[in-house]
Amino acid sequence: PVATSTLLARGGQARTTIGTVNAAEFVVTLAVSITFLLSMGLQYLNIVAGLLIGGMMAAPLAAVLVKRVKERWVLIAVGVLVLGISLFQVGSAVKGWLAG
Repeated sequence: PVATSTLLARGGQARTTIGTVNAAEFVVTLAVSITFLLSMGLQYLNIVAGLLIGGMMAAPLAAVLVKRVKERWVLIAVGVLVLGISLFQVGSAVKGWLAG
């Protein structure tokens, strides 16, 4: 969400930006999964498989959604997602600060 929102804020078209970020995230996930498998062995194959399957499912789904949904709603959804993640992180930090 951070890369997507930054590129959208710089004036990128929603369809191109989201498609590019999803493709890049899939490549990164694949590289991380291969590295994880090579360093940890087949013991954690279920985790690696989950990462790969999630990446393969997310990319086409995002492409279909961006194609069918108006750009304004895509921008609103990205903004709400980034805001929600940020609020969650701030809440977690405050909770940790108050507890410790």
